Order: sequence, then C-alpha cells, then structure tokens
Amino acid sequence: MKGFFRLLIGVLFTFALTGCFREDYDVGVPTAHLSLESKPSVKLTEGNISWSSSSGDVNQRIGDVQKFGLSQDKIKISPGEKVFLDFQENEENGGDIWTDPTLKAVLLNGKQRIELKMDDHRELKFPSNKGSYILAVEFVSSRGTAQYVGNISIQ
Repeated sequence: MKGFFRLLIGVLFTFALTGCFREDYDVGVPTAHLSLESKPSVKLTEGNISWSSSSGDVNQRIGDVQKFGLSQDKIKISPGEKVFLDFQENEENGGDIWTDPTLKAVLLNGKQRIELKMDDHRELKFPSNKGSYILAVEFVSSRGTAQYVGNISIQ
C-alpha cells in the first residue's frame, strides 16, 4: 500500500510539473526597429501583412508602398551610415517562435530600386547618395509575411 501511494504522489507531482513548462506559442506579427549609430531605435511601420497565428489571421493591404511610406515621419540617416534591423515579439499577441526568417531590404525612389545587403547580424549600410527614399523590409517566416516601411532621408 505504501508503494501505491508513493507511485500516486509521484505521478501527481509529474503532472503538476509538466503544467509549469507550458510555453505560449501564439505568434503575433513581430515589430521591426532600426537601430541607428547616433540616435535611438526607430520603429518601422507595418505595411502589407499576411500572417497566421493561433490568435487569428492578420491580412492587411496598403497598396502603393511608396505613397504609404511618404506619409510616415522622416528618419534622418547619414550617407553610408550602418544600421541594424531588430525584430521583437509583438507584446499584444504574446510569444514569438519565428526562427530563421528570410529578410530582404530595399530602398525605393520613384522607379529606382536599391537592394540593401544585410549581413548575418542584420546590419545594413545605406548608400552615400543623398536624397529621399522609402525603406521596405520584408520578413518571411513559417507564419507568414510582414512588410515594414520607413521614410528615409539621407542627408
């Protein structure tokens, strides 16, 4: 009988502990931030979104990315400045489990399209050409696609 109670207590203890290890896998759309060398981090605005998670699907279409980008606050960048892209979990939707997303970044200026090379640390280097550009960043993971937009002024 003693053995039975020990076994029962052990099983109940095991079930109680497994409840403590539960993780939140609700994956909301991450937020994107540009970390600048000389200024505080700037949050980029969500553009076109097609995302699926247990909290629901997000489908957002903005249409003309350049027109939408021009409506955002200007982010002043020095010619040739290096910046870092940082993605953070969306606090409103809870956790993040996106791993190894595919990232692309381009600068748009009218019909001109400049692909920005990104290293493994998500560092980008802006061109030396002064002017106004729209930064479009694409984040692709198993949960979907998110686009982020910024109004860049290289001066």
